[in-house]
Amino acid sequence: MNQHSYIDDIKKAHDILMDAFDKSARAHLDTAEKVLAMNRQRIESMSKITNPGDFMTDQTSAARDYAEQFSAHIQALTAIGNESREQLTELSQEFAKGVDFSLFTPFGEAPAKPKSKASSKSS
Repeated sequence: MNQHSYIDDIKKAHDILMDAFDKSARAHLDTAEKVLAMNRQRIESMSKITNPGDFMTDQTSAARDYAEQFSAHIQALTAIGNESREQLTELSQEFAKGVDFSLFTPFGEAPAKPKSKASSKSS
């Protein structure tokens, strides 16, 4: 593996991370827009409430809707994270296959140790 392919792999990893960041940011914005629209609908519906029972029903429905929205948001973020993790794992495995680790370690064959004077006298 040469120097150019190392840089290519780093660029690929960078692209994977930037894609994940972009997808995450878009998911956050999408969820924020949906929650704002839900809030707007809730405020508008408040004018139609005539008794406490309707208010409680409306609030219960709102809580359920928000929970569903945030659950979907967490699932979307999890899918983005899983996808990028899989891509980075594949990239790192390919990178590791091509790395010559002997370049990173100064260890060669260990030189033979000389016999100590005590062990040579006892022989």
